[in-house]
Amino acid sequence: MIAYRCGHSPGQSGYVLVEMLIAAAIGILLVGVLLQFAVAVQTSTAVQGDIADLQQRLRVAMESMRHDLMLAGAGPARGAARGPLVRVFAPIVPARTGVAGADPELSFHSDRISLMYVPDTRPQTSLSADMSDPASPVAISGNAPGCPAAAACDFKAGDDALIFEAGGAGGAHEVFQVAAVDTVSSTLTPSSPLSRTYASGSRIAVVVQRTYHLDRVGKRLMVYDGARSDVPIVDHVVDLSFAYYGDPRPDVVSPPPSGASNCAYAGSPPVPLLTSLGGRAPKLLSGSVLTDGPVCGRAPYRFDADLLRIRRVVITMRLEAESVGFRGQGAAFATPGFSRAATRAVADLPATIEVTPRNMAR
Repeated sequence: MIAYRCGHSPGQSGYVLVEMLIAAAIGILLVGVLLQFAVAVQTSTAVQGDIADLQQRLRVAMESMRHDLMLAGAGPARGAARGPLVRVFAPIVPARTGVAGADPELSFHSDRISLMYVPDTRPQTSLSADMSDPASPVAISGNAPGCPAAAACDFKAGDDALIFEAGGAGGAHEVFQVAAVDTVSSTLTPSSPLSRTYASGSRIAVVVQRTYHLDRVGKRLMVYDGARSDVPIVDHVVDLSFAYYGDPRPDVVSPPPSGASNCAYAGSPPVPLLTSLGGRAPKLLSGSVLTDGPVCGRAPYRFDADLLRIRRVVITMRLEAESVGFRGQGAAFATPGFSRAATRAVADLPATIEVTPRNMAR
């Protein structure tokens, strides 16, 4: 019997070793490719996530400002002298207003805007008697149309109340906080003395105030309620500006009654004091136009008459990526970062919207 022994020759063993080395090299190459792919996918996912976050923050900021601007100028909807606030004073101002950190009268700042409006569902009525002095309680018509009986028209302590003369453009106006309400006598006690006395028939209503402004140091869009709250809406805001477009006609403000005058007219018959801007389409109102007079209102709440002709507001905002690792170099980045690859960079996101406040037409 012949016995056979299985095995490989020395040459065959060499071939097997070479094949193993080639297979290992291919495997390492594939693993490297897969790792690079995984890193690229992870980077792309992170970049896309940052882009989505940037877009969402921009939408939140723009929608908040658009919403309030659309309502800006809404006045009392019930009773005498109902109608938009622009008939009396400027409900949109290019400055910060309110009890804290207010800008001086007749100021212009391109990176802030203040506005106010009267909510249709909140208390609104008129004064039932003349004020005896600026610190006296305010007597109101508690049973005016829309007011609950024996409830001082449903005013509450802590409400922000707008009081204004209803005689036409340039009448006195101001906002105060209601400290106490007497439902028996239908009187409101202001938290501090008013700037002046107001006569019977003056309008009073709960009001919403908003000031949107840019905190350049903190790079945050802030919103201030005119009294207590000044809070951020979104962060990493690197630029914010407001532009104002107005009706070019000089007679855009309602003229006074025959024989009378107001801040936008003079003489008899009354002649408009506003200058013609030419044409009929809204024209850009520069800072100088909005601060050079004619001056309307009563100190310390005076304003430029050209603010009464505002018909459109253009908002421009620019946001940057939160992570410095996704910001690169160059004009696309207001604040330079560490990214050196285009695939790992998220450029600043600018946006511009136009808002036509529906209550700004007289």
